Amino acid sequence: MIDSIPIPGEEKAVSRLKFIVPAAIFIAIAILPFVLKNRFYISLINEMMVFGLLAMSLDVLLGYTGLLSFMHNAYLGIGAYIVGLFLIHISPTSLWLACLVGVTATSLIALPVGWVQVRTGGLAFALLTLAFGMMFFTIVWKWYSLTGGDDGLVGVPSPEVHLFGWRLGNTGDPVVMYLLTLFVVSICYVLTRRIINSPFGAVLEAIRENEERASFVGINVRRYKLYGWMLACILAGISGALFILYKGYIGPTTMSAFAGAGILMMVLLGGMGTLWGPLVGSAIFIYIQDYISTMTEHWEIYLGLVVIFLVIFMPKGFVGLGNYLKQLRKG
Repeated sequence: MIDSIPIPGEEKAVSRLKFIVPAAIFIAIAILPFVLKNRFYISLINEMMVFGLLAMSLDVLLGYTGLLSFMHNAYLGIGAYIVGLFLIHISPTSLWLACLVGVTATSLIALPVGWVQVRTGGLAFALLTLAFGMMFFTIVWKWYSLTGGDDGLVGVPSPEVHLFGWRLGNTGDPVVMYLLTLFVVSICYVLTRRIINSPFGAVLEAIRENEERASFVGINVRRYKLYGWMLACILAGISGALFILYKGYIGPTTMSAFAGAGILMMVLLGGMGTLWGPLVGSAIFIYIQDYISTMTEHWEIYLGLVVIFLVIFMPKGFVGLGNYLKQLRKG
């Protein structure tokens, strides 16, 4: 009983660490573009953050709500295409308005899709995500006059970035785009963590553990599954806006089932149900992919083997590495 009594000093130290560690990581990542002279690595880390946000959005579904989406990347693609089309055809200088339109349109498209999907569960839900994802992929592949078809959407302008009245530059500058991505991803992470740690997040976890029991205690399971779905798709739409601003181009392969499997691997590598784990998982996945692809054109085979071994020996992902090392020491 005495051991279980919390010590005020220890609680304060833990709470300080919870603030200091993320702040230190944020500052370290923020100063990287001013330290690294090679712009390639800046772009690579930018890509890690964009796909980390997408993987985190999938974790809201898979890790907290218990819903598997095979082609969650489709909503990154939808957001990216809409933002790109807005900048090309409507207003090439309206950065924040383009992002708002892209995320709103992605949400409006995801709403009826989610309404259909949440009426099912388990494997049926996963198969429906695959069916809708393939439908969206086919639309952008075949609608050549609007999306560019298999050539992709090219010629996306690089608008100026104004933040709190400051002009930072334009999105064509790798450093400016890097800092913008870091700012947006950090805000999304903080807000999503607050939402997940709220009673709403507790309801999502109850649905994940047992839908039947959750409905017995009065939870409207379908409604909350739809809320979780919409939160995940909004985050995916934001990642799509960042993607098109960073790349200046998007092709239909970004919305393919193969790319969707890669996002799922990022979540598994990092660790489900943590939010920060998928961010780490995306960094590991993209780094391994980039490193192996420089050595062989058959990089998919070796990347698959690496992921298989990591999943077998680290089933809880990167977040379970500490417990795995403890077990090895005991053994």
